Amino acid sequence: MRIGRIVSVANWRYAVGEILLIVAGVSIALAATSWYEQRLNRQGEIQILEQLHETLSGDLQEIEKTWEITRNRERDIESLLSYLESPSSDKPDITPNFQALFGWRTVRLTKAPFEALKSESYNAISNDELRYKLIAFYEDHFARLEHNSLLDRNLAIERIQPYFFENFVLNIGTDSDVDLGAQEWTPKDFDRMKSDAYVANLSRFRADILRRFVLRDYEAASTSMREILDDIVHELSRAK
Repeated sequence: MRIGRIVSVANWRYAVGEILLIVAGVSIALAATSWYEQRLNRQGEIQILEQLHETLSGDLQEIEKTWEITRNRERDIESLLSYLESPSSDKPDITPNFQALFGWRTVRLTKAPFEALKSESYNAISNDELRYKLIAFYEDHFARLEHNSLLDRNLAIERIQPYFFENFVLNIGTDSDVDLGAQEWTPKDFDRMKSDAYVANLSRFRADILRRFVLRDYEAASTSMREILDDIVHELSRAK
């Protein structure tokens, strides 16, 4: 009887030992699987961040280039408006300023990497702050840039250009590589054009849109993109 109890205790201890080994084996396997999945997820995140960094770097250059061109256009239009509102009969060389009123430039940004990220899951970006900044940029700044650029373009196409086609003469340089910047719109009648309040109103309205909406949004987008790029660089440096 005593021998049976000894054997029973031994079997119990053996069984417990087997169970512990199985639990330990399963835990190790689960931990290894979790580690491997996290590694794959991190590698995928790094790839996404590298693509976003490349895209945003190019877009930032495009925004700042367009921002500078638009800022110069706004200044030229303000100078044109000062001439139109001046009682002086002098005719300064303001021909290039008419091109500033006539033309427009629309910023072209690349949204494909963000759309790919959105289709997979925003959670592919593990840094909460960076993820929120990316969403805010594309859902807010990007949308406002597109909207205000469209507003400015429509004003130029629907209101300004028809007036120019009727009341101005277009002179284009003779260079073979001439572009829109080389166009010169000259009034058919300077005195009549200056006395026409419509041109001054167009200039005032156009400058106001550029100053209050377009330029402001370029500045906000540029600041946001620089912050995002800094955060991406920080995340990539942590991954190395």
